Amino acid sequence: MYQKPVILPVEETAEGVYMASGQTAEGPKCDSIYMQGVWQAPDYSDWAGQTRGYKQQFACLGCPANTDNGCGLQTHYVDSDYAKSYEVDNGNRKPSWEKKGYGPNDPVTDWNM
Repeated sequence: MYQKPVILPVEETAEGVYMASGQTAEGPKCDSIYMQGVWQAPDYSDWAGQTRGYKQQFACLGCPANTDNGCGLQTHYVDSDYAKSYEVDNGNRKPSWEKKGYGPNDPVTDWNM
């Protein structure tokens, strides 16, 4: 559970303030072994006759946490004050191509993402 950091003065210390914040291990996380919590937009640019892998083409498309401009775990989840409703997708937060068993560099053959 996230706990807001608190500053406590300790007279015997030599210097500085140390504080840690951010997502804790208990909170929702990215379940993708390929995206590893780094949001990426799909790449719809011209292929120019080249082969393209699923990660480049579709990126985070199909992930329940995907939004049009970032990962919902890094924006909406925080803005919602860490709502428990985000836990409903535990284990399923990964792109649709990964859920289907494709690797990040497999040539795109399945367009139903």
